[in-house]
Amino acid sequence: MLTKEKSLLEAVKDNALMKWLKALYHWVMSWEQHPWGLPVLCFLAAIEAIFFPLPVDPLIISMGAARPKRAPFYAFLATSFSTLGALGGYALGFWLWGQVSSFFFQYVFSPEAFHLVMHKFSENAFMAMLLAGLTPLPFKVFTVSAGVASLPLGEFLVGTFVGRGLRFMALGFVFYCWGQDIREKLEKNFEIITLLTGVLLVLFFVVYKFLF
Repeated sequence: MLTKEKSLLEAVKDNALMKWLKALYHWVMSWEQHPWGLPVLCFLAAIEAIFFPLPVDPLIISMGAARPKRAPFYAFLATSFSTLGALGGYALGFWLWGQVSSFFFQYVFSPEAFHLVMHKFSENAFMAMLLAGLTPLPFKVFTVSAGVASLPLGEFLVGTFVGRGLRFMALGFVFYCWGQDIREKLEKNFEIITLLTGVLLVLFFVVYKFLF
């Protein structure tokens, strides 16, 4: 039984896709040393709050794993620029929704997701923004919809900053305390962790499609 498991793991390691993913992992890790590393982190954190489909967490994780003692700084930057990006999404919804709504409904989020979020705002706008910033929910739906709904700007910004801060600063704290150990375990068990992450991502997208 042990031999079969070992053979399966070796087959996974030799898989071309897994080799590519490992090369991609080392490339992302190198961004911490790259002069464009911080600007890219800030830029992605901002546009993820407006239209970008991928979360910025993997970049925080990779940069935090590369230099654990700077992880809280990376997390704070991501929080700050994500809040600025959220403000951009709010402005887009507030001033330009009539011009951009068809594009967003076709390429960014569905009308059903938009109407669901608008309903959540009518129940408790602050908690809706806080939970959107904290959880894997599609943040851009909330930021743009907040502008359409004309949420009070102070309530919107505080909910956004607190939600994003709790999420990103938690990552920063974890990597500040245990970053080196996490990196060693990640590199030692890269294939298994990648497979598990892939399964979780598939489950998340299934749930996302069901809810949104």
